[in-house]
Amino acid sequence: MSDNKNWETIVNAAVNNGRSGCSCSEAVAYTFAKHIGGDCNLFLKMASGFAGGMGLMGETCGVIGAGMLIIGMQCGPCDIEDSQGRRRSLMLCSEFSERFAQANGSTLCQSLCHGADLRSPEGARALRESGRPEHLIRSGAEILVALLAHEEWMKNA
Repeated sequence: MSDNKNWETIVNAAVNNGRSGCSCSEAVAYTFAKHIGGDCNLFLKMASGFAGGMGLMGETCGVIGAGMLIIGMQCGPCDIEDSQGRRRSLMLCSEFSERFAQANGSTLCQSLCHGADLRSPEGARALRESGRPEHLIRSGAEILVALLAHEEWMKNA
């Protein structure tokens, strides 16, 4: 199926962006922005603070934050009165978080990264070398693709 090949390309691009030095959140946001016609560098900037569990606090994984950013951009309300778009976006964000937690055991960065000290260069380097970020990026990207597969942008990706 040709769609699967396109989806694999998107997922692999996200993983490669993570390998190239992007944080998990940046890798997901930058990659998906390209496929929704967004400004990749703007999405990169918007997602940068999500890294390390929201500003290195070990809280919600940046992959989830970036995924929600993409979902909102694609499915969110078109204006402040669009309650249907808002509801749709919230439901997809909830589903994304639930699937991510089910696949990875948690939504908390500190838990997902096995307590690595992301504030120290040594801790961040050790985490990267473990391959854990690549796994989380891949997992989040696969879930995001699956959730949005029925959307028009994925058919044209």
